[in-house]
Amino acid sequence: MDLTVATMGYIKKTDLENAIGSRIKPEKAILCSDASVIYKGFAMDRKLEHHALKGIIKQRVKQGVYHIQHVNSTHNRLKKWIDGTFWGVSTKYLQQYLNWFRVKEHLKGSKDMLQAFVPKTVEDIGTYARYRNIDTRYEKLISTQT
Repeated sequence: MDLTVATMGYIKKTDLENAIGSRIKPEKAILCSDASVIYKGFAMDRKLEHHALKGIIKQRVKQGVYHIQHVNSTHNRLKKWIDGTFWGVSTKYLQQYLNWFRVKEHLKGSKDMLQAFVPKTVEDIGTYARYRNIDTRYEKLISTQT
């Protein structure tokens, strides 16, 4: 599960390119999205097969296979967790909240949460460096919001 802050506010093609562009292989990827023209343009630029679901007509599945319900479900669980855990969130730490949620989701089936959590804390050696760099990354994110 990848939970990465791409932008604040409306997403642009450049935001998508920066967030996921380097990880998409056109010959292997199929993009399923809502009907936003941003996703359509991104798919066209990268020559991706694209299936857009139109929420306005309550389209949930296309051709019996293509859907975005996993994304919608994850979004719902994330919102409930944030609302039930915090009094509010700081956009400055949004990526850290997402990282915490991702680890929590990964460990939710574990019998001994603490035993499973300890290896996760050292799995990514870049975590501390990213934590120390929060201010710089936040300023960069905010500076792109025009």
